[in-house]
Amino acid sequence: MPSSNRGAHPYQRFIPREEVQQVQSWTFAPVDEATLAAQRAEAEARQRAALAATEEQLRQAHARGYTEGFEQGRQAGAQETRDALLANLQAQAAEQARRVEALVASLQAELEALRTQLAEQVLALACDVARQVVRRELAQPLAPVRAVVQEALEQLTDDAQPATLRLHPHDLDMLQPALGELLAGRRVQAVADPRVQPGGCVVESASGVVDATLARRWARALAALGRDDEPWEAPTTERSDERTDA
Repeated sequence: MPSSNRGAHPYQRFIPREEVQQVQSWTFAPVDEATLAAQRAEAEARQRAALAATEEQLRQAHARGYTEGFEQGRQAGAQETRDALLANLQAQAAEQARRVEALVASLQAELEALRTQLAEQVLALACDVARQVVRRELAQPLAPVRAVVQEALEQLTDDAQPATLRLHPHDLDMLQPALGELLAGRRVQAVADPRVQPGGCVVESASGVVDATLARRWARALAALGRDDEPWEAPTTERSDERTDA
């Protein structure tokens, strides 16, 4: 019974003759020092080439990293510079705004003070002009004094009520020709009173007192202008005497 190779290991079977004839013997080539040196040189060359390639890759990677890092740093630095410059400009603008605001406030205060000063000067000038006008009218006192007396008498609430008209002696003498007309229909007695300044009068009755003196009328006129620091200056006695003699 022929033997069977089934189940045998593939390297433990018999090789047929036909296959044996096709097999060629293989022998190691002789290895000498030159061959080994050449192989070592080739291996070292390949190693150096691989190392050089690796170094080149590392150099390129380093260059890319440096370039990218430099660009990122440049952009970050530029942004920081812009932020710092913007903050500086904003601070300068705020400081300038504060200075301008302070300057405007100072100018407004100075303008208001100047306006007040000018108003005071104009009012003082108006008072001086008015005082001179009154004094000039007192130089020819008949019409002004008569108008003052008539206005004061018209303020009496009851013409039938007894009253006293007080005038400066010079004014009373001057108005004697016109007293009859001024006092017609009224129970008013005119008396000379040196305490009353020339150009004014005082009417006294049971219902009250009408103060039409120059000082009182002057004070009322100034009060309407918001002033109370310009008292009336009465004319001198010499001027009053000269006016009366004239």
